[in-house]
Amino acid sequence: MEWSTHAISGMVAGYTVTGGDWKGAAVGAVAGVIPDLDEPKSKFGKLFFFVSLPIHSLFGHRTFTHSLLFAFVVGILVYPFAEWWVTYACIGGILAHITGDMLTGKVKLFYPSSKYVGISIPSLSFTLIDRIARLSLIIYVCWVIVAKLNMKF
Repeated sequence: MEWSTHAISGMVAGYTVTGGDWKGAAVGAVAGVIPDLDEPKSKFGKLFFFVSLPIHSLFGHRTFTHSLLFAFVVGILVYPFAEWWVTYACIGGILAHITGDMLTGKVKLFYPSSKYVGISIPSLSFTLIDRIARLSLIIYVCWVIVAKLNMKF
């Protein structure tokens, strides 16, 4: 999926796992793009090329940073330095990213196992699935915002 779809799905995940906290949504949005550090050509990979290049050299794309192990490691690293909701939002955003990539291809979900998990799709379907997912997530976010605004009146 594209970075913007990952950010929106991470935002929704962060919001959800923190019980409707917009700060959790912001953390989840950032965490939602972190797994693509393994791809130097991605927007996030280009920005942090000094981290992206070594990760890509060691693991390749959609392997370690697209695994349950990675989500767990990030959670362990964040937990001592942040409140519980930041840890949950980080893990939620990463898992949302991984889930999205499993809809448009395969990942090594159980890294270091060599088994890939996901749906193999033709290249033409990638864009369609990405756009449908992004639009659905945007509609959901708008619905949540409207619902929150209606509660205040």
